[in-house]
Amino acid sequence: MASIGFYCDPNSIEENALEQLQQYAQREYVQNICAFTDIHYCAEKALPVGVAFSTQDYIYPLITGKDIGCGVMYLKIDKKYWLKHFDKNEHFRALNFAHTKMTDDGLGGGNHFLSIEEDDQAVFIICHTGTRDRGIALYQQCIQLTRDYSREAGTIADHIHIDFLKEDFIQYYNATLLFGYERRKNFCLKTLAFLQNANYVKSNKAMIAKDYLEVNFKQHGDQGELYGTPYQLEDSVHNHIRFSKGNVIHRKGSTELNPGKTVVIPLSMSRGSLLVQALNSSATEDALQSCAHGAGRRLSRFDAMKYWKTVLKEKQRKEFRQQFSELLNKSGEFPQGYIQEFDFAYKDATDIFKYQPHLKKVTTTTPVVTIKYSEI
Repeated sequence: MASIGFYCDPNSIEENALEQLQQYAQREYVQNICAFTDIHYCAEKALPVGVAFSTQDYIYPLITGKDIGCGVMYLKIDKKYWLKHFDKNEHFRALNFAHTKMTDDGLGGGNHFLSIEEDDQAVFIICHTGTRDRGIALYQQCIQLTRDYSREAGTIADHIHIDFLKEDFIQYYNATLLFGYERRKNFCLKTLAFLQNANYVKSNKAMIAKDYLEVNFKQHGDQGELYGTPYQLEDSVHNHIRFSKGNVIHRKGSTELNPGKTVVIPLSMSRGSLLVQALNSSATEDALQSCAHGAGRRLSRFDAMKYWKTVLKEKQRKEFRQQFSELLNKSGEFPQGYIQEFDFAYKDATDIFKYQPHLKKVTTTTPVVTIKYSEI
């Protein structure tokens, strides 16, 4: 049985998620497995969300499910370029409409989002989304891969030897991860262009392309200028496999850490985000260069709705309606998808550092405006 590194309180893990974790730790080729603070049960697959594990020479291509390449990117703008506070009454609907034109197939469902957040020094455009249809197509190829390997091995297997992988498959897999990165980049840069066009950010408006929502910004650098406004991009992936000869890292809902790079850990729609870096230490190696990809749910989506209806007082519900009035429907109510992402549904952020000592805080952001998932 592989050793389990608990970067969370083991006693807080749901019983069914803990069973999944322990069963996976017994897999033949799993060497080390880490559970992070946002670990939770996954009904569709054998492995919980919020986990990373390593193997030697073998891979488990199905563990990420269909959301291969999902991640979080932020675009940072120094506040000296910020002209005024975002006016939700004037521009939320316009931004919500604009984001549906930024890519071909939207943000996706679940907890995916596009937000504008801030700290004392900067404004951040943050995007959480994946590869959408490309990820689904790749997952189908992964299923076929395990079938082909099973046929050759003469037994039913959900793993394959790394030598069974053809170079064109690895290239396609990595191209899919790149596609997710480019989608997030387009969301972030086009949101910046929207803010420039609406006079929220200092820029050279004469340079802004009239059809900027149709422009593909994938060639823009991670640091540079867009229409006269300096920006900085950082990206992280939390649902993928990193192939290499020998040691292979699998991540299912756990954020990849790279030296000197800042990653986003979203806390909740009404709380904002935490930006962290990994310490250059053996502890980071022990954690498989990974960390939590969110605060972790305290309440299931069903229980969050129950909490909203039966636990919160009307005064508290009214406060949410005032804070996020732009999200109310024509009946003056929130769609379920928004309620399920409010702060009460998520764990306290103190556990993130308590149980993940290989992380250091960069900053904490507060939300300005958030657009939830969309399907196109």
